Amino acid sequence: MAEIYQWKKTPYLNLIIAAFLGVGTSVGAIVILNFGLIQFNIIRLVGPDRVTAVFGTASGISSLAALVLGLIGGVIADKTRLKFGRRRFWMIAGSIGGALSMLGLTYAVSIPMLIIAWCLLQFFYSMVSLSCYAIVAEQVDPEKFGRASGLIGAAFPAFVMLGQMIMGAFSDSSVQSKLIVIIFVQLICGVVAAALVKDNNFSNAVAAKKKGFIWKEVHNFYPSFKQYPSFTWALLTKIFIQISNAGLTLMTLFYIARFHFSEGKIFQINGITSPSIMVMVAAGLIGGFLSDKVKKQKPFVIGAALILAICWIIFAFSFNITWIIIGNFVLNFGFGMFSAVDSALVNRILPSKETAGKDLSIINNSAPLANSLVNFLAPALIGLGVSWFGGDGYIFFFLVLAASAVFSALSVILIPELGTQQSNQSEMDETPLNTLIN
Repeated sequence: MAEIYQWKKTPYLNLIIAAFLGVGTSVGAIVILNFGLIQFNIIRLVGPDRVTAVFGTASGISSLAALVLGLIGGVIADKTRLKFGRRRFWMIAGSIGGALSMLGLTYAVSIPMLIIAWCLLQFFYSMVSLSCYAIVAEQVDPEKFGRASGLIGAAFPAFVMLGQMIMGAFSDSSVQSKLIVIIFVQLICGVVAAALVKDNNFSNAVAAKKKGFIWKEVHNFYPSFKQYPSFTWALLTKIFIQISNAGLTLMTLFYIARFHFSEGKIFQINGITSPSIMVMVAAGLIGGFLSDKVKKQKPFVIGAALILAICWIIFAFSFNITWIIIGNFVLNFGFGMFSAVDSALVNRILPSKETAGKDLSIINNSAPLANSLVNFLAPALIGLGVSWFGGDGYIFFFLVLAASAVFSALSVILIPELGTQQSNQSEMDETPLNTLIN
């Protein structure tokens, strides 16, 4: 008979604070890079004339690497056997690895060195956020998924907003100085997050050496569509919205192309729009609470995706910076609600608690996949936009992003609503130990 393992649970408040700090600083660090820091680091190396092409290539490579490494990392995270705890270990190890990688990017002397550092920092910081998301899926009661997702979803917008405000206030400081601040803040918060949680460990479990073990892992890596169709539809929903959201990484270059803003002016604009992230936070909190209250998730996700589509259409045809600023506020509202409620939806349809890290890595890696696609294709799409519409080419590019948001809304329609089926992972506090070590 299989030995039964009793899952430990962190007190709810401690878990939320830990996940807030871990997710906020690790995801926030990656996001803030795209608000001018990485672009001006590239300009430092190749000059302004080549920045668009080099940024597109570098970002595409790093996103593709993050996708592959992230999927591998999900399996590694689930299979880590330490008395210290698998999630806690990667909160700290990821923070340290991310800090060292960020230093490499900060002082890179060539584009290849910058790309390698960028790949590594995305991997390590994604391991921090993955560990936080996984421990929520493992330990939070299903009826609180919406509220928990709303609170944790507020994390990275809050830290991004704080980061943007600091960058705007110290716009005259060097890019390197700004990056050093990010390193220290994330490292401290990652360690504090690990200290706050109770983790589950299987350090005494010894996995049996079985013939065909590697093939079994590969074969079972992606959840069966026949058994878990909702997982695939949720993944498509996430991929399409992340493709739409990936366009934000081009906003700095958009400001340069359409408005001819300087480095200082762009950081000032980012500082002005940074309070819009509070709208994202509020939308996530409200959406998460209401979705739990009314026991419906799909209307919130669909509505939020359509809001993003409308915002990209506004960006496409606006030549007034005031409308762009207003659009940022509306876009952040839509993305905040989408992120919170969609995360609750994903937690609900995960196939198994034991493989939460691996399955969440598949879902979460929709972001680097989308970034890779968008940044590789952006120069070509913008070039087509110049040929078809004239001007800076961003009209066509932003319309493509709007269409992707619409596809996201359509994909979620195929997922059963909350309460129409039993969750794939109801509370499994008692789990056969052999399922965890094989």
